[in-house]
Amino acid sequence: MDDQLQQAASQPEVFLLYKGGQVTEELRRSLSHVRIVPQATRVRVGPQVKEIANGAFRYCVRLTELQFNEGLEVIGEHSFSDCTSLRSVTLPPSVTRLGQWAFYRCSGLVELQLNEGLQVIGANAFCGCTALRSLTLPSSVTELRGSAFNLCSGLVELQLKEGLQIIGSGAFWNCKSLQSVTVPSTVTELGWRAFCGCKNLAEARLVEGLRCIGERAFEDCLALRCVTIPSTVTELCRGAFYGCSGIKELRLNEGLQVIGADAFQKCTALQSVSIPSTIKELGPCTFYNCSNLVELQLEEGLRIIGKEAFHNITSLRSVSIPSTVTLLGEKAFIHCSNLIEVRLNEGLQSIGGDAFAYCSALRSVTVPSTVTKLGDTAFSDCSNLSEVIFLDGKRLLDQEFVECGFGREEQGLLNREALDKMLFDEGSMDFAFHGCPLIMLKISISWAVSERMARLPLECKLSLEERIHYLRRFEVLQDGEVLACFPVVVSRATGDNTDDDSDEESEYYLPYPDDETEDSTYEVLDTNFETARSLYQVHKLIAFYELKESSIIIELAFWKAMIDQGGDRACRAAIPGPAKSLLMEYCGFTGFLRPAF
Repeated sequence: MDDQLQQAASQPEVFLLYKGGQVTEELRRSLSHVRIVPQATRVRVGPQVKEIANGAFRYCVRLTELQFNEGLEVIGEHSFSDCTSLRSVTLPPSVTRLGQWAFYRCSGLVELQLNEGLQVIGANAFCGCTALRSLTLPSSVTELRGSAFNLCSGLVELQLKEGLQIIGSGAFWNCKSLQSVTVPSTVTELGWRAFCGCKNLAEARLVEGLRCIGERAFEDCLALRCVTIPSTVTELCRGAFYGCSGIKELRLNEGLQVIGADAFQKCTALQSVSIPSTIKELGPCTFYNCSNLVELQLEEGLRIIGKEAFHNITSLRSVSIPSTVTLLGEKAFIHCSNLIEVRLNEGLQSIGGDAFAYCSALRSVTVPSTVTKLGDTAFSDCSNLSEVIFLDGKRLLDQEFVECGFGREEQGLLNREALDKMLFDEGSMDFAFHGCPLIMLKISISWAVSERMARLPLECKLSLEERIHYLRRFEVLQDGEVLACFPVVVSRATGDNTDDDSDEESEYYLPYPDDETEDSTYEVLDTNFETARSLYQVHKLIAFYELKESSIIIELAFWKAMIDQGGDRACRAAIPGPAKSLLMEYCGFTGFLRPAF
């Protein structure tokens, strides 16, 4: 029979294939040396065959029809690869394992039926089957190995059943026509690039049971609109949703612990995200270039914000860093050009280099007392940043000087060594606020002054704050924080010689970014001890109010003693006006009120 292969038995252990009645090849039970003639168009594998050898029908480009009988168990590596004319394949239930590359580049394969019994589909088994339109995996399949259906660009419908446990690396990579997928609850891990490049994948349903989403698992799935990460997922690996430019809605549930580097980089349609409290670390470039992200909520529990995590989030207007965060990585918020408000909470210890560089809308920033170091040019080129408040006055100011207010002329209020360590990079000596129009640096001295003010009655406290507002180099915030203000200037040698030993005088000017040179040096000064003199006045004002109030308290104490000793007649004594104020202030007279000093 022309172009037809039929099977016949010759010996108990040997099977012969005939073409046109002539012997063409032997099929032994070991099937380790079989080579089938490439002209074959139809093949029927008999029930005696348990295994098809590696490469048995490779490059049979004319093969259009393939029939397997019950009894076949294993289809070897490359056994039918590059059979480009093959249209249909039905595997019998007896087949338990498909070898790698088994049907590789069978580009004409339209219909594929996999029956219950199949357990493992090898790597690249159906890679490059571009004509395949639909696929249903039986529930007996537990593992899809790497690139099993890679480059099946015509695959539109995919049904994965409960029982599947592992979806290997690149299993459905570049299945560009695939529109939706539901990952069964029995799957615990999605491998590297599992659905990478599925550009028309609009819906990916991830259900409870999944634990890990591998590196770049959904990279460049451009049609994805909404992603919900189940609470059982503990780790999103590097680049998991990299370049998914269509994602607008992202739900991250409690249970997630790590978001890897580049996980949502270039998700340009993403508008809001809430990081759950179970996440301890955001990897580098996590939300890099998510340019439409407007709302960002970081929950308590987060500890580390990695390098460039929010680089170039140009729509973000405000951010609050939780108190549990100890490290802000380099360039964490660089080029967030519309960022107006940054709230850094107590607990933060380190702000990396260029962390907020080029945040041109930022006007004011308050650095917590727990921050011990600002990285190299941490706030450089924030072209509107004119106010910086440091809450760590205890370390940045000379405490002996703070306590006395004003002393020897040669003594300064600043702790120069601690301040330089905070503001300047040890190696390059770059200023943390290089290129900012920063005129005044404000340092809190509340631990030494505001506590004494807080002990005063409300009326006296308000009066004292009013007076401080008129002092040079001092401010009082709404919460009662007292700030010492120091001018920031740039020094530049007027002569050609800029060495330290030069006798040439230096000129000082305000730091306007466009007027700087490489030789410019930033300095924070207590010019003519103006801040120190103002602090001395504050001390005198506080002492005055303390003395005034202590006299009232003493009078009140004597009045109470009269009540205790005088009986009913003393109880009808007139209460002095200041004493009435104190009674109201302390919500009742219960025992002696102590003097404020």
